[in-house]
Amino acid sequence: MQPVMQKRVTGAEFRYLRPAKRRPTQYEEVTLHTQWDPKNFAKQGWFSPSASGRPMWDEHSTRLRARDWWGYRDPAQQWFRPYVEQQARHEEAIELAVEGAKRSGLLAELTPRWRDILATYYAAYRYLEYGFFLCFCYVQREALSDVVATPLVFQGLDKDRHAQAIALYGMDLEEALPGWSDANAQTVWLTDPIYQPSREYVERLLACRDWGEITVASNLIFEPLVATLITREFLARFAPHHGDSVTPVILDTVDADRRRNVAATVELVRFLLADTPANRTVIAEWVSLWTPRAVRAAHACAPLFTLAEKHPLTFATAWQRVTTEYRTLLQDLGLPVPQEVQA
Repeated sequence: MQPVMQKRVTGAEFRYLRPAKRRPTQYEEVTLHTQWDPKNFAKQGWFSPSASGRPMWDEHSTRLRARDWWGYRDPAQQWFRPYVEQQARHEEAIELAVEGAKRSGLLAELTPRWRDILATYYAAYRYLEYGFFLCFCYVQREALSDVVATPLVFQGLDKDRHAQAIALYGMDLEEALPGWSDANAQTVWLTDPIYQPSREYVERLLACRDWGEITVASNLIFEPLVATLITREFLARFAPHHGDSVTPVILDTVDADRRRNVAATVELVRFLLADTPANRTVIAEWVSLWTPRAVRAAHACAPLFTLAEKHPLTFATAWQRVTTEYRTLLQDLGLPVPQEVQA
């Protein structure tokens, strides 16, 4: 009887992922290929298409193309456990700030005009955050790989947390300040000229059915230009001058989330441009389409900078700061800078 020849199996043949470096990180081990596809390991094909034949994930869900969607890596390397730990630290910081302000009576020292701004424009901002939460509920479902979808899932959760933080702070103010109420916030969101271009922006995104376009329009355009202008340049900078020590702490956590999410999208754009050069035309088209809308939304917020009793900076100064950062972001990616934000 002839001996059976056995093939020597190497460790490499057991690997189901291709790490970015020599050894896979924990992020790669728990993220890669949790979302399957016939292009990698689902050799049997899609087992549960829709009644119309649409697969679970469809490459036509975006105009963007990639030879290997699993080649992307989130620069923050976020997965569930570190994300939850990070958000818990954010919430602990907010809770400490609120409890300290209550204990020392600082909430009662808010200036009258600032109380009104918190009750109207800051309270109304939660509707904008919630609108983006709804956008990312769709985006994370349609994204074409797990490594691309994971930071988008977390961004949706960020947006929901931000909206909730505003609502909870409002409850604290209602308890500490007799007569304070944010009951008019929804009317402000629906009718006030300051917010109408922003509302139009998020409603257009809610109607959009290209998850890549929503991601670019959110993180490469609206967040750097409009969200940064409202939260960092207006609310966070003005609050301390009006006796408000809590709002800047809340917005520090918002800014940390924003910087992480923008960085994730910037890296996604870098990956897509290197993987498939034709993506440059598509992304540049989106930047050209959505930037003027964001500029209108930003300029509609100019009156905010004159509402409070004290004015630590003007709208023009704030706008110059955010547009300078925005131009640098686009230039670093090699994307054309729209005329509306040129110096």
